Amino acid sequence: MLENLGYKLKTLRVRNQLSRKQVAELVGVSVSTIGLYESNERLPSLPVLVKLACQYKTSVDYLLNIDTSDKNSLSLDGLTDKQIKALKMTAECFRNSN
Repeated sequence: MLENLGYKLKTLRVRNQLSRKQVAELVGVSVSTIGLYESNERLPSLPVLVKLACQYKTSVDYLLNIDTSDKNSLSLDGLTDKQIKALKMTAECFRNSN
């Protein structure tokens, strides 16, 4: 389950064009700690994992390889903040229409 966590964290960091230093500052850990996460030598705490998921605009479920094939969930991976906001507003309209 966690064997791909480091790979995913590094891939997401590179894809977001961030340095280890930038990510470390954003989530409140040291640069060396980011390196340990990315090499699977250390696991992030839950609060740090949540911060990383938010920073990379992905879910903790994705990072941990948790199956979210539930038909009531929707992946926001790869969407911009503007697109996510539009989806949230659309969902809220549907909720309020009942």
